[in-house]
Formats: sequence, structure tokens, C-alpha cells
Amino acid sequence: MKHKKLHSTIIFTLLIWGFFSVHTIFLKKSESIVKKGIAFFMLLFTFTISFAQKYTNYTTKNGLPSNHIYTILQDSDDFIWFLTDKGMVKFNGNNFKVFTTKQGLPNNDAWDGFTTPDSKLWYLSKASKLGYIENDSVHSFPNNDDEKIINPIFSSQIGNNVYPTGPKNTYKLINGKWEVQEFNKTKIIDKTIIYNKKISQISINFKQDTLNIINKKNTIIKQIAVRNLLKHLSVRGQITDSLFTWVSEKEYLILNLNTLKLKNFLFKDEIGLETVKHARINLINNKLQITGAGFVGFLDDKLHIKDPFYFPSELKSHFALIDKNNAIWFATFSNGVYKLPYVKRTVSYSLNNQKTGRLSVTNNGIYTTCFNKGFYKMDTVTNKFNLFLKEEEFPFRVKEIKELNTVFFPSNYKLRYFKNKKLTTVDYRKSGEFLNGVANQLIYHNTNLYSIFAFGVNKLNTKTFTIEKEYLQSGCNYLFAFNNQLLIATNNGLKELKNDRIIDVKLNNNHFNKSILSLNKISSHQFLINTDGFGSYISNFNTITQLPNSEFLTVENAFIDTNDIWLATNEGILKYTKIKETYKFIKKLNSNNGLPSNIVNDILIRKNKIIASTNNGIVILPKDQENISQFLTIYLENANYNNQKITGENSTFNYKNDNTITFSVSSINFDENVSKLNYNYKLSPVQKNWINTTSTTINFTDLPPNNYNLELEAQGITKNYTFRITPLWYQHTISKIGISLLILVFLSFLLLKIRNRELAKKTAKLNTQKQLAEYELHALRSQMNPHFVFNSLNAIQYYITKNEIELSEKYLVRFSRLIRKFFDFSRDKFITLEQEISLLKNYLEVEKMRFGKDFNYKFNIDKTLNLNEQKIPTMLLQPIVENAVNHGLFHNEGKGLIKIEFLKNPLHDFVVKISDNGVGLKKAKEIRENSIKTHISKSSEIIQNRIELLNQSKAWFITYSIQELQNSTGTIVQLTFTNNE
Repeated sequence: MKHKKLHSTIIFTLLIWGFFSVHTIFLKKSESIVKKGIAFFMLLFTFTISFAQKYTNYTTKNGLPSNHIYTILQDSDDFIWFLTDKGMVKFNGNNFKVFTTKQGLPNNDAWDGFTTPDSKLWYLSKASKLGYIENDSVHSFPNNDDEKIINPIFSSQIGNNVYPTGPKNTYKLINGKWEVQEFNKTKIIDKTIIYNKKISQISINFKQDTLNIINKKNTIIKQIAVRNLLKHLSVRGQITDSLFTWVSEKEYLILNLNTLKLKNFLFKDEIGLETVKHARINLINNKLQITGAGFVGFLDDKLHIKDPFYFPSELKSHFALIDKNNAIWFATFSNGVYKLPYVKRTVSYSLNNQKTGRLSVTNNGIYTTCFNKGFYKMDTVTNKFNLFLKEEEFPFRVKEIKELNTVFFPSNYKLRYFKNKKLTTVDYRKSGEFLNGVANQLIYHNTNLYSIFAFGVNKLNTKTFTIEKEYLQSGCNYLFAFNNQLLIATNNGLKELKNDRIIDVKLNNNHFNKSILSLNKISSHQFLINTDGFGSYISNFNTITQLPNSEFLTVENAFIDTNDIWLATNEGILKYTKIKETYKFIKKLNSNNGLPSNIVNDILIRKNKIIASTNNGIVILPKDQENISQFLTIYLENANYNNQKITGENSTFNYKNDNTITFSVSSINFDENVSKLNYNYKLSPVQKNWINTTSTTINFTDLPPNNYNLELEAQGITKNYTFRITPLWYQHTISKIGISLLILVFLSFLLLKIRNRELAKKTAKLNTQKQLAEYELHALRSQMNPHFVFNSLNAIQYYITKNEIELSEKYLVRFSRLIRKFFDFSRDKFITLEQEISLLKNYLEVEKMRFGKDFNYKFNIDKTLNLNEQKIPTMLLQPIVENAVNHGLFHNEGKGLIKIEFLKNPLHDFVVKISDNGVGLKKAKEIRENSIKTHISKSSEIIQNRIELLNQSKAWFITYSIQELQNSTGTIVQLTFTNNE
């Protein structure tokens, strides 16, 4: 921010005051003379103060579109507006928002305006369209009279209504257009429409020099002689429903529309100024303000000017506004805007932009230093510091030692001193010795004169001031005489010069090793320790206590004022007051209180004034200066729901999945050093507790339908913003109940179906188990086929009758072994391939003995099969082999052959192929059809049904196929087995 410093001096102020005081006693001829004298004194005195005040300057470099400022306004939402020849500017203390023709203005040359209670800023310019700005949107309305140019130089505002008025016409906004209310001017009569319950208009008769007041019945109810008063008044208008004003360079007149009284006030009587250019009266923040080139003030209940503030002509300001915090804003035609906070009105500055050093008080004045410039002395009349001794090296703190009747002005290698009104210089470089500085600070202790420098302490001769002895100690900062001790503040804690030795000093029996910058005496038993980056401490050697709120501060020095302690820190001035033996933190003064810099190098309290030396010069301010915050409010800059703007008129939105709500938070804060906005927020009803943040953006996602209230809080100010998310049709309560009932019915139906399905499964499983048992019994019966048994017994009888005892015994043994295996394996659901092959071999051996040489069989077993581990369902293959024997080979005239193969298959566990060289399927069918037997074999159907049941159990997956070999030379049955367990 650009700062412009304006300074002046007072000449003969006290003489002038005395002059007018005497005249008020002896020249009581006229009350106006006394008033003029006091006004003139106040003018001169205020000019003097004003010249020494520090203004903040805003120009195009900061964001203004132009440095040509017509007027300044403050709206009902507390924003400051600048009206320029290049557009209008809305300012919140940090950001400039510019409105031009790009945003919708009819032209950029907006030279006046009104703020209304309904948060609108009405703009006035010479154009065919006029309107207002609301919620950062420009609204403009055309002239109903063929868009003729409106020249609203005498406009009025009453409440929320604005009436642009030109030299001839008054306009009123009706149905979105400006309509002429009256053609009101003739050569001798000037009429103006009035918006009042009783008065309809006023007219000036220039020929009769009268002001006529006309009621609603168009009757003159009062006539006032004006004697040329209104002929030269340049600004006029109705500013409330009961006041009408005229203003010229010399005077202002106010007509009370209720009492019908006209009052006339001369500027020379009110503020001591003969003329005031650009004078005008404005209604600002519900108060009447009057301003012009050189001053700004308020009108009291009797319409006199009160509390005028005079600003210097160097500002070249033609208009000023006092805002809600009593800060003053100044408009210029060439250099933008100036701002003067209220706290700076009673503050004076000196040595601006100079880093000033330690302050010193002597019998003949107050001194400070400037690097590479010299020693400066304070003029107690002007409060300015003037150069006293030039010093281009490092000037150090001025020190008066009364015991030696000498005032010292030390620098890096020289020591200049006044004694007996004579200035003497000691140049230590002439001694020829290498020096690291001589006297950064001087102190008289126990009849000895000591000086400190960066690497130790010097003992100086009290007459010649030459160095008598040097005590080396690195990092020395300050010498301090406390009772009978000479203490040294160093970068490594507290030391003491004792018996020509520098020793450590313990505090509370511990070594205090923090970097100490200075020491101050509080009482006979307490002293203050000021550190570099660790705050200040109070100690009596036995105890040490830190001052609250000083933690991690760099404290250059302090001033003890009876029961008060004032700290000069890198964050401003801190005040502490002793309450019941304990020092309590009272307040902090910084740039918001008028300090030119928050880095304070030293401080003095003199006659209820604070004199502070800073990195940006000297400041003198009242001791009771309060911290008046320029923070006005917190507000939402933008609010969006899924890229739809949330406003007061548009705050209801339909719910959307994964919605996003974004709030941009800002503030109106005209403090000098605006830091990040620290605030709390809470979104009800989803958040119960406040959330603290410095982020300017708040985001919420996927908010459900509800009514929401966003609360913002900062510095005790709370704002509420409401919006609503409406539910979709299925999110309404009735819809939810209906959907819930449907879901309940559906679930009940589904559970019923599942239950029935489980019952069906259970029943089917029982039936399957029953059928399996039946098929197994049937398989057992089929394996014990009566024909097979009968044939076997006949074969045994045949061998016996033929006296072939051995063959009959052999046949009987094999037959009995086969029957036993049938019964043994029938107990198991599954057997190994080895057991199955053994069963089949036994069966085929029995059949071979029956058929003799006409029957043979062959096994082909894959060696990769693990016969002992691989399982197969019990009694599944034997009926198939028996079918091959009985239906395939039995009717064959040649030699019969049964071939059984067990093969490994990559897609299944194994494959079984059973083939015969019998008559084939077709021939076997013909034989069965021509047979006289009544028994119909169902073995193939039973086998297939059993396979289906096994597959349904999910434990096995078995495929079964039977086909005839080529040329009807036999049949082949193929089964594939996959075990799913």
C-alpha cells in the first residue's frame, strides 16, 4: 500500500490562542466575533495536527480504475464506494471490485450516487439510462421520453426512492422507466417537487426574492423572503422526508418541511472559512454530513456544524466522508483516495521512513538517533524531531550523567559530549589501537564511568574519557546498575562485572541463557529482563516470571510508569498494569492504533503521551489510545449449489447425487494491516459445533434434502444464510413409506418363495435318496439276475453230471466269490477302480466258464490312473457289461469279445469304454421284438436314471452314451466320470 506522509509545523499557536482568549474577555461586542476567533484557532490547530498525520493512499496502483474520484459513499452493507470517471468501485478493505460499461453501466463517468436502506447503490451520470447496483449486478432503466439525456445534478433521495432532477425536470421510476414528473422552470420561477405528506412543491420567485411553499392542494401556505440568498446556491436537493438543502461556497440553507422554517448558516461563522469549494450536504449512515474542500463534519440537532475536521490543502481533496468507524476518506481529482483512521487524528509523526533508535531524556530535552544521520532533538511545541548533531557513523543512545554534569553523544569510534555548554569530541581512532567500538551505552556506577561495546565493557577515565581498562565479554548488549551491582545483558544470559571480573548471574538458582537486549528497574527489589525472541521477565534473582502474552516477542526496551509496564516489541507496544502484586496484560497498540511500524525500538511516556521510536520513524500518540478495530462485518462473497448461484431470491434447489455446495467468505475490514480472516462457521443441522478456519472457501458435498442455515461468526459479529435442498419424488416421506411397504411385501414374497423352494429341494432330495436306494437295490437285483443265477447253477450241474468235479468246484467258488462281492460292495456308495475292475473280472470269468471257448474279454487300463485312489459309483458298470453279454454276444454266432477300457482324460477324471462284437443295437432290437418272452428289460433306462440322480447330487458329473459300431459289428458304451467332491 502506498503511504503518503503530510507534515507541517505550528507557528505561534499558543500566541494565537492567547490572543483570541483575551479578545473573548475584552471584546464581547459580538458573539460572532468570539465564535470566529475560536473557529479560526480550531482551524489552525487542526491544520497543524492534520499536517502531522499519516494518510493511506489508494490509487490505480492498488486497483482503482482512475485517480479521478468524484465522490465516496458507504452503503447499508458497510462497503465503501468510489465513483470515478472510469467506473464505480466497491471496496471491502482488501479488494477493489470495479463496475464499468462491461458490467452494464450506461457510461463510466458516474459522478454522484445515493445509497438506500435496501442495499442498493444508485448511480447518477449524464445518460439516457440510470439505475442501481444490487448484489454486484447492474440494473439500468431508460428515459421514457425517447431516451433523452437525463442530467441529474439536483437529485433527491427519500428512503429507498431516488428522484433524479435536472435543471428542468424531475424523474420518477415507474414500471421500469424514468418518467418526467414536471417541467418546473420558467425565467422567473423555479419549481421543485417535494416528497412530503403535506408539501407538494417549493418555488423560488426570483423577481420577488421569495421562497413559496405549496401544499397538496396547490396552495401557497407560506412565503419566505430570501433576499438573493438562493440565486448563487450551486447544490440543492431533498435529503430526507423533512429536510431540503441549498449549498453554495459561502453558506448553506436548510428548510424544515415540517415546521416550514428556513435556516441560513455562513461557513465563516460555523468553521471560520470564508469560502468552501465543492460544498455539499449528504445523508450518510443516517447522519447529516457536510463537506467540501478543506473540511468535513456533522450537522447537529440545530443544524450547526459540529466536530469539524480540517484536512491540509496538500491533499487537494474536494470531498470527504466519515464512515461508520469514524475513519475519514478523502476524494481527489488527481491522486485517488486517502484514508485517515480515527485513531490517527490525534497522532503525530516525525522522521517518517527513518529507522530511529533509542530515546533519551535529559534536562534540556528528548533525543533519538537515525542511522548514518545523527542525533535528533524533539521540539516540544511542534512534536517534531530536528537534527541536533550530524553523525554519519553509528549514533548510539544519548546519555546524561548528572554526577559529571555531562551529556554524552556516543557513536562507533567517537564520543562527543556537552559540558559547561561546550561541545568536545574524543576520537578513539587517533590512539592507533584496533577498536571494535567504544561506547554503545554509558553508565556511571560507584564513581566509575563504564561503556559497553559488542565484545565487552570499557572503564573510562571520568575526566579525559579515555579507556582505562577493558573487560572482554562477547555479545554484550546493555549495562544496568541495580542496587550495588553492575549487570550486563548479553546474548548468553545475564552477567555481572564484579571485582574486575565478569561472572555469570543465576536466576532462581539456574543460568538464564537467553539473549537479553535490555534491563529496566521496576522497584528496589525487582527488575525487568527484555529478551530477543523470548519476551520479558520479572525477576528478583530468587524468582523469575514471564509477562503474559510476551512469549516469543523481541522486546527492545521497556518503560516503567508507576504501576504500568510498557514494552517496545516487534509486534507493537504492550501495556501491563500491576494488580494485586501481579502484572496483568491490558492492551496492545499496533499500526491499527497509529503506529507507523509494528517494530518498536524504544518507548517513553511523557505527560500522558506515548513517544515511540520505530522502524518507520517517531510517533506520538495519547497514552489512553484505544484499539478501535476497523472490522465491520463478515459476509458471503459467493455461494453456489452445483454451479447455481445461491441468493436471497434463489435459495431452493432440487436434490442431486454428489451435489457440491461452495461458499466464498470475505469481510469488510478497513484495518491498516489486514491479515487473514479468522472466523467460525457452522452448517445446521449437520454440524453442531463451530469450526474455526482462515480459509476463504467452505465446501460441502452430497448434502441430503433439508433446510440448511450457514452461520458465520467473526469478532462477535454473526451472519446467517439459509438455503433449501428439496427431495426428489422418491425422497418424500409418503414415497419412502410406500417404497418401504413395497419392499416389505416383496421381501415377504421372496422369503415365501425361498421357503417353498427349500422345501421343494428338501422333498426332491428325499425322493432322490429314495430313488437312489431303489436303483441300488434294483442294480443289486439286476446283478443277481435270476437268469444269471439259474444259468450259473445249470452250468455247475452240467459239470457235476459230466463228472467234472474240479470244474464244478471252480465254477462254484467263482460264483460264490462274485455273489459275496455283490453284497460287500452294495454297502458302499463308492468303490475304487481297482475294486470295480476286480468285480468285473470275477463276473466275466464266471460268464466265460459258462460260454466256454466262444467267449473272451479284454481289459485296457491307462497306467497313469491311480486305481487305488480313484473312486467310482458302486454297481454302475456291471449291469452295462451284463447287457453287453446278454444282448450283444448271446445271439452272436461267432466268438464273442468284451473289451473294457479305463482311460485318463484331461477334461474329466477318467473315461470308461465298454464294447462288444455282438449283433449290434438294431439286430438286438429285432430279436427282442420277435422274442416270445414277455419280460421287457429296463436295465438301460435304469442306468440312465441313476446317472441323472448322481448328477443332481452335484457330487458327480457323469456322461453316458451308447452307439453301434460300423457295419453293425457290435456296440460301444462310453462313460465319462468327474468327481466334484
